[in-house]
Amino acid sequence: MKKNIFLIFFSLLISSALVYSLLFIWVAVFEKYKQKNNFTNLENLNFHEEYSNQIHHLRGNNWPHEKQNILWKKEDYLFSTISEFKNERDNYLIQGDSWAEYMVFKDQIYKSLKDEVNRLNIGLINSGTSSYSPSPMKVQYKILEEDYGIKPDYIISIIDQTDIGDELCRYKHKIIENNDGTVKSIKREFNTGAVMDVSKHYNFSRIQLEKKNFINFHITNYYIYKTYNEIKTRIINIKKFGFKNGDNYKCKFQQIQKHLININKQDKEYFKKRTREYLDYLVSKKYLKKIFIVTFPHKNHFEGKYKVNVSNIIDELNLSSKIIHINFNKIIQNNQFKKENIYTLNDPASHLHEDAHVLYIKKIFEIADYKK
Repeated sequence: MKKNIFLIFFSLLISSALVYSLLFIWVAVFEKYKQKNNFTNLENLNFHEEYSNQIHHLRGNNWPHEKQNILWKKEDYLFSTISEFKNERDNYLIQGDSWAEYMVFKDQIYKSLKDEVNRLNIGLINSGTSSYSPSPMKVQYKILEEDYGIKPDYIISIIDQTDIGDELCRYKHKIIENNDGTVKSIKREFNTGAVMDVSKHYNFSRIQLEKKNFINFHITNYYIYKTYNEIKTRIINIKKFGFKNGDNYKCKFQQIQKHLININKQDKEYFKKRTREYLDYLVSKKYLKKIFIVTFPHKNHFEGKYKVNVSNIIDELNLSSKIIHINFNKIIQNNQFKKENIYTLNDPASHLHEDAHVLYIKKIFEIADYKK
């Protein structure tokens, strides 16, 4: 009996050593850890990780700041200064998801944004970040105000249709609450393999920047740790939700989208709660003169595939007089913005193509300037 146990133990030991050796050789030969989205210095890495720990994620490390000749700095992971805030002029902050981020991400759209800044002679900061929704936007605003002293006169807050799915799938179970149940911070992903999980880039970067020797050894160990955590997360979710829905925690677009096809009352009320909380937080800022909420329908709304519309949900809230809803559903219905051939081809998230996005920006500032 003892002999058999010893043989089993010895066999497992040899097998483990062989697997580790093969993985080590794979790491050493192919160097897959040298990725373009890794960080090139510790200052940027530490900044990104510090704020991601509070707000789930920041803009990606492959964010092409240099395309617009912006003097890049680490703060651009969090926000971009298009035009400096000054006391003698109106100062605007844009928040939102990729619809806002694209305004500084895409050349033609960025130029249009600069044109509006020059035309209106305003200060403008854009903190749009992919997949943000009201909860991370609230945390982000708090950071901008407290850590950077950013206090706009006006805020343009883009609440996209996908914000419902982001709130329910991506953030709901990551939120750390204050004593009163409001959002304090949002935990990031830790080696789960979910969308927006940048753990591997943090670890790959830190090992290469901090470890002077045995880099392949540290990378191999991390691959084992990462694989263990991803498998563990997968198993836990299969136990909770079954094999078919076992990877819902990754929050891929299909999972985000389903809340626009149909939503139950409980989920809808949760989204309204977090959106109302974000808006109440903004209203409490006495220096904010007006809050412009911007919503826009997706292509699937026009085709009848989506039954849930975030614009209607916003209208159901008891909005403060400080809040103006720029509702593009109504603007389109009134023939003040075309709906044909405006979406990026084959984009399930229905982002506007650049020409349409330019018109979208002009319309927003036209209304904001008139209503302020």
